[in-house]
Amino acid sequence: MNKISIWLWWFYYFNFTLLEKLNFIKQFKNFNWVEIHVNHWYVFSTEELKQLKKYKYNTIHLLWYNKNKDKKWLEYCTKTIPNFRHFVLHPDIIQISDINKDIEKYISFENMDIRKKTYRTAKEMNELFKKLPNSKFTLDINHLEENNINIKDFNITKRPSQIHFSIVNKNFYKDYSYINTPHALAILDKKWFHFELKKYNDCIITTEWVYIKEKPELIQKEIDLINNLLQK
Repeated sequence: MNKISIWLWWFYYFNFTLLEKLNFIKQFKNFNWVEIHVNHWYVFSTEELKQLKKYKYNTIHLLWYNKNKDKKWLEYCTKTIPNFRHFVLHPDIIQISDINKDIEKYISFENMDIRKKTYRTAKEMNELFKKLPNSKFTLDINHLEENNINIKDFNITKRPSQIHFSIVNKNFYKDYSYINTPHALAILDKKWFHFELKKYNDCIITTEWVYIKEKPELIQKEIDLINNLLQK
């Protein structure tokens, strides 16, 4: 099975607890990773950890990190979460000097969206990985698309270990006006973009659909789409 992950943050319109999200995704098939989104210093319950143990690997979308506040919690997560892989960090909102050698190997940095002022380009990400060579790379193709950056520009950057992926049609949001998401709109038939998912079949492919409680079938459709693209 390919390394396909469901990012639980996209259930925020559901008002679900973490355990409710984990129970909800049991209905889906052909994925084997979970990307968790919880508040810093969240303490996982026994039942949540039991559910997470079912997945081959688990990651946390950490967003930010402060060594004075978060170091012990990161240590707790790496020791407690079963099959833990890494934390995804947004490099524009952290102090690079906060990332010491003890946690560097657990960090995956994500390229930023159009709303951010830094770490959107391959050059900026390259400079980051020169400073922290043991960290990983999460490539968000939707952020490239909205920044009008060709994916080939990132050939000079560290090969990603994770891809944030979605092919949400812009017309979708007309029916759900309460969704305020300026990205996750990658249109893969753009000739300038030249994105072939199969080239990244060794990466974790994380779905970033804005999930709708009334339409759970859309989640399975995106998982199936990713599987099909990886086979082409």
